[in-house]
Amino acid sequence: MDAHEAECRSLLPPVLLLLLAERPGHGYELVRRLAAMGWTDVDSAHVYRLLRGLEACGSVTSSWDASFHGPARRVYTVTHQGAMELALSFVRLGELHGVLHLFLERYGQLRDATGPDGTGPEPTGPGTDAGVHPGPGKGPRAPSVGSGRADRAERPHHMRRNRT
Repeated sequence: MDAHEAECRSLLPPVLLLLLAERPGHGYELVRRLAAMGWTDVDSAHVYRLLRGLEACGSVTSSWDASFHGPARRVYTVTHQGAMELALSFVRLGELHGVLHLFLERYGQLRDATGPDGTGPEPTGPGTDAGVHPGPGKGPRAPSVGSGRADRAERPHHMRRNRT
C-alpha cells in the first residue's frame, strides 16, 4: 500500500460515521454509498472490519434486520459518541482543507508566475501541454504525467537541484 492509499484509508472511519449519521445502513449498502462519493476501490471486507472496530469502540451500534427480501442483515447506527467523533473529524478535516487549499492555490500561482521551466510565464496556444492547464474553474494545475520521471524543467524552481 502506498502513502496515498494509506491516507485515503485513514479517512474511511469518519466517512463511514458521516454516512451513518445521514442514515443507518448495512455493510454492502455503505460500500455502494462510498462508491457514490468517489471511493470506488474500497474493499468491502475492509469496510466490515472498520464497522466492527467502530462498534467495539462504541462509535456505532448494530442490530439484525430480518427482511422479507433476503437474509437478515446487520444494520449499523451511529451513537452519541460516534456523532461527537464525527464533529471532531469535521473540525480537523476543515483545518486540513484550509492548509491543502492554500498549498494548491500557491502552487498554481507558482506555475503561473514561473512557467514550466522556471524562467517566465507559461506558453499558451497551440502546441502547449494541455495536461498542465485543465482550464478555468477545473481545479489546480498539476504537471502532466509522463514516464513517471520528473523532468528538471517540469519541477518548480524551489524543487530543482543546481548541478555545478
